Amino acid sequence: MEADVTFNGECLSQFEPTNETEIRELILRVPNKSCSMDPLPTWILKRCVDVLLPIITAIVNKSLAESLVPPSFKQSCVTPLLKKTGLNKDSLLNYRPVSQLPFVSKLVERVVANRLSHHLAVNALHDTYQSAYRQHHSTESALLKVHNDIAVSLDSKFNVALILLDLSAAFDVIDHQILFQRLEKTFGVTLNALSWFKSYMTGRKQWVKIGQTSSTAVQLSSGVPQGSVLGPIIYCMFTKPLCEIIKRHQVNYHCYADDTQLYLQFDPKMPWTEIQEKLQECVNNVGMWLRRNKLMLNDVKTELIIFSPKTQLKDDVTPHITVGTNTIYPASIVKNLGVYFDSHLTMETQVNHIIKSCYFHIRNIGRIRDFITTDACKILVQSLVTSRSIIAILYYWYFTVSNKPPTTHTKLCSSPYI
Repeated sequence: MEADVTFNGECLSQFEPTNETEIRELILRVPNKSCSMDPLPTWILKRCVDVLLPIITAIVNKSLAESLVPPSFKQSCVTPLLKKTGLNKDSLLNYRPVSQLPFVSKLVERVVANRLSHHLAVNALHDTYQSAYRQHHSTESALLKVHNDIAVSLDSKFNVALILLDLSAAFDVIDHQILFQRLEKTFGVTLNALSWFKSYMTGRKQWVKIGQTSSTAVQLSSGVPQGSVLGPIIYCMFTKPLCEIIKRHQVNYHCYADDTQLYLQFDPKMPWTEIQEKLQECVNNVGMWLRRNKLMLNDVKTELIIFSPKTQLKDDVTPHITVGTNTIYPASIVKNLGVYFDSHLTMETQVNHIIKSCYFHIRNIGRIRDFITTDACKILVQSLVTSRSIIAILYYWYFTVSNKPPTTHTKLCSSPYI
C-alpha cells in the first residue's frame, strides 16, 4: 500500500440519521424496477409511500445507528444477459452478470452514498481524473478531456501514445481486508461508519437464476456487489492509489471506473525506445501495484494506439509495449468508452458508426410508419435519431475537413422521418 496517501482531515466516524423527506425523495426518484425478492412491486410502493414512509425510515436509521446490515439485505440474484445480440450463446464469456438486490437494501445504500459522497467532496478525496459515479462527471467528460489533450498535441506537431488498460473481473476480486484498511487510512472512514461498511461487505450471498431454475446460494469472500449503489463508489476508492502510481511517472491518465487510459505526448523526432522505456516502466509499476492488491491486468484486451498527423512519415521502428507475457503493437482503431478513435483522430469510423445506427432506426420506424400516429412517429425519431444530434457537429467537421462529398449526410437529413 506504498501509494496510499494518509488522510489528515475530519474523519467520517458515523452516519447522520436520515428523515422522511430524504427517504421520500429517494423513493420517488428511482425507476420502477422490482426485484424478485421484494414483497411488492416498486410502483405499488411509490403509491403507498405515505403509509410506508415511517417504517422504511426507521429501518434505514436502525441500520445506520447499529452499524449493521441485515442478512436479508445482503442477498442478490444474478441473471446472465447476453452482452450483444448475435454473440455466441454457448460461450460464457459473452454474458454479463446482472444482479438484483432488494429495494430497501438499495435505499439504505443511497442514504450512505449521500453521506459518503459529501465526505469525499468536502475533503477533496476524489481523484481529479476519475470521472465515474461523480456529479458533473461522465464518460462524456472523460472523452472530451482525453480527445482535447490529443488534438492539442497533434496541432502542436507532437505525437501521442495512448494505452487502454483492461482489468480482469475487477469488481469481483476486491480484497475486503485491504479495502477496510484503505477506507480508514486513506479516506478517514472510522469507528461506526467503518463498522457499517464491514457489515455491508461481509456475509454476502448470491445465486444464479436462469428462467425458473436457480442455483444454490454461495457466500462471497471478495468483490463489491454488482448492481449495487455503493459498489462502484467503493471500487473507485479502492483503486485511487493507482492514480498516484501513474502520476509519479509523469504520464497523463484518465479513469472511468475500471477503464484506465494512459497517454503521453512526444516529439516524433525522438527515438521510440525513449518513449517505450517511460511507458513500459509505468505499465510495469501499475501491474505490480495491481498484483499486490490482488487485481490483474487483462493482457489480451489491453490496447496501444499511436496518434500522429496524416502527413507524418512512418518510422522504421515498430512501436510496442509488453504487458505481462504479451507484446502489444499499435492498433489503427480502438474503441474508447464506446467511441472509436483512429490513429489520425479524424473520427471517421465513429461518424460512420453513428450514421449506420441512425439508418437502422430510421428503417425500423419506416416499417411501422403506417401503423402509428404522427405524434408517435415524432417521439420515436426524437428519442432514437434526433437524440444523437451531436453527430451533426461531427458530420459538418468531418465532411468539411476531409473534403468528401456529404452524400450520406444529405440522405440522412433528407429522410421523411426526420
